Amino acid sequence: MSFWTNVELLREEQNTSYRWLAKIMGVSETTVSSMRKADTEPRASQAVKIALALGTTVEFLVGEVKISEGQTVQTDLYLKKYITLKENLKSLVENS
Repeated sequence: MSFWTNVELLREEQNTSYRWLAKIMGVSETTVSSMRKADTEPRASQAVKIALALGTTVEFLVGEVKISEGQTVQTDLYLKKYITLKENLKSLVENS
């Protein structure tokens, strides 16, 4: 999967917009849209800004996401911790 697919995964999860990401990157929303459509990765400095804004690592954003039995499996340690934490918090909220 591509950089932008991984961004999309986290962006949807966190309910953020590409307009917000463009602002974080210091570029126009049109530039972000063009990069997504062409599947062009941003400069390293911009990738770092996106990763920090989405609470992940550049390694996750450039890594591959494998879909297995309807589940997203990520080799990135930070995402695994995030998913586990999210599931635990959801369980706590539902049981209280």
